Amino acid sequence: MRKLNFNTPEEALEFLLEGNRKFIEGKPEIKNYCFDSMKESLEEGQKPYATVLSCSDSRVCPEILFDTGLGELFCVRTAGNTIGPNVLESIEYAVKKLKIKLLIILGHQDCGVMKYAMSAPLYNDCFENLIYQVQSVKHEKGLDDYDVIAKEYLEVCKHRLLVKSSIIQNAYENEGLKIVKAYFDINSGLINVID
Repeated sequence: MRKLNFNTPEEALEFLLEGNRKFIEGKPEIKNYCFDSMKESLEEGQKPYATVLSCSDSRVCPEILFDTGLGELFCVRTAGNTIGPNVLESIEYAVKKLKIKLLIILGHQDCGVMKYAMSAPLYNDCFENLIYQVQSVKHEKGLDDYDVIAKEYLEVCKHRLLVKSSIIQNAYENEGLKIVKAYFDINSGLINVID
């Protein structure tokens, strides 16, 4: 198990982005996910240094994309990285109980929820919560490209977390929580931070 201690969330972010570069280059440090090599990580309990809110898309696995092992990331995954009560409380748990200072909101190229929201009617009985959250970006900004919507939606996620949670807002404003918007390009494998 890697013993990782970061003085700042910025150091943790740089470490993860370097892990993504190793993933792209085919030179990951975490190569063996067998039980024997991870047993110590499992027994020691979790001490993650980053929370990642990402899409449930089977191509978007933060642990692999960032070249991390067990116990390093606290991942919360939902279709389209949409935010409902359980997602919000899971992130609050990471912030308040686990004291994680880095929160990455990870969108991605070719997201099925973004595509579906492009053509779904505004009032829809199917996937109502997913579509409503994404369509707010589509209609407010007048966008018609699902990859652009996916990037813009990251700001909606950040705003929603800060507005809906006093725990997250307080940590962000007073306790050094860094919230980062990032985007995974499926064609290149690269994760870019979006300002």
